[in-house]
Amino acid sequence: MEKRKIHCCDILLRQCIVVFFCLFLVADYGFCEQESSPPSTTSILTLNQAVEIALKNNRSLQRSRLSLVSSKLNVQLQNEKFDIKVIPASSINYNSSDDQYWSVGVKFFKETKVGISGSITPQIENNEGIQRTSVSLLLNVPLLRGLGTDYNLDGLYGSLYALETARRAHYKQQDSLVINTISTIYGIINFQKQIDLLLTQIEGLKRHILLTEVKEKTGLASTMDMYRAELRLKEVQNQSTIVEKQFETYVDRLKDLLGSSMQSDLNVTASIDYQPVIVLLDEAVAIALENRIEIEQALRKSEESKRKVAIARHEILPIIDLHLGYKRYDETESAFLDEEDWIVSLNGSSELFRSAARTAFEQANISFQQSKIDIESSRENIIREVRAQINQMKKKEQLIVDRTEQLRQAQGKLELALSKFNHQLADNFDLLEAQTQRQQVETDLLFDRIGYIIDTYKLRSVLGTLIER
Repeated sequence: MEKRKIHCCDILLRQCIVVFFCLFLVADYGFCEQESSPPSTTSILTLNQAVEIALKNNRSLQRSRLSLVSSKLNVQLQNEKFDIKVIPASSINYNSSDDQYWSVGVKFFKETKVGISGSITPQIENNEGIQRTSVSLLLNVPLLRGLGTDYNLDGLYGSLYALETARRAHYKQQDSLVINTISTIYGIINFQKQIDLLLTQIEGLKRHILLTEVKEKTGLASTMDMYRAELRLKEVQNQSTIVEKQFETYVDRLKDLLGSSMQSDLNVTASIDYQPVIVLLDEAVAIALENRIEIEQALRKSEESKRKVAIARHEILPIIDLHLGYKRYDETESAFLDEEDWIVSLNGSSELFRSAARTAFEQANISFQQSKIDIESSRENIIREVRAQINQMKKKEQLIVDRTEQLRQAQGKLELALSKFNHQLADNFDLLEAQTQRQQVETDLLFDRIGYIIDTYKLRSVLGTLIER
């Protein structure tokens, strides 16, 4: 009887020692509380700084700016068509019979925006020693096709429309770049947070394995508990490797968006505070229809298509031009030009049925009708985008509330499982399961919070208020 009491006391003493050791380890176990990482002294880009750098240095945006410069040069080229042209001309001929001819002159040419063109050409000729001085004036007046500013400024109006379209496309590219930059930055932050969570779990699991080894030696834990813990550790380590690879991919993507070298170091930060956005659907739709550049582009395209219909109608007209010419000359070396010639001619040409021109007119009219449909389609697309974005944000708001409550429940389950395991009331199956569930819920909640923050910027994008024009 005495030996039995001593044996029971010995077992009790060993169990007390193990429990004490367990409590010592649990004090820094890490399942319920995360360790705080030390502050970094590295220079870090904020969200606004990264967006500014992207808008300045992004290579695709730089190419877009060069396209804008090219479009501006096209407008300048069309305007220069109506400048005065100075065209020097000279000629000299020799042949075997000793005849010689040379001439020197300059032509001043001007084309007006209504289609009338004229030129003045002073010239000096010498033919076998006979010198001739002359001044010629020519005037061409289109009477049907080719008359009018709408027709003659077609090239200028077309280049202006192309420039406006290029500017709107550049703005859309800026808007898309800002969204991509923000999404990538928050993706990096999301992976950073996940890596921190996984590293904390890895440290906690290593301590759990050490604790389980001690318990196994005293008979308070089984070999199956060790297998579970070690397998869970490998799962978390593999997950950490995958997340780190995704993190590096997003960092490289951000470097490309910022126009940075792939060899450079890049660290970013942004707030992940969750603030629900209150917006009414009708007000949001009204703002979007007023600010979205797609509406403006659709209206402008319709105007341009209507103008093209008028040009195509004008092309059906026959060509009838009035040519007026006047030449004053003298075949002596006198400073006065005493001889003169007058030329008046009426020229006309046209294909009799003009079927190609009529077909082009019908095609232009069809394009105009399509452009009017595109206006309504653009309006409906914008309304649908606004509605979808607001609905998505409302669902995420509810999802965040549910995830927060789910995290509280997962935390309670984890604490209960940890308490039962420490007091030998259960094995570590429930503990590892609770830890896995809590980690998943925390990861999902982080993903939803960051997704909602990105959605707030996307909402501004679909409203047309993300960046100033």
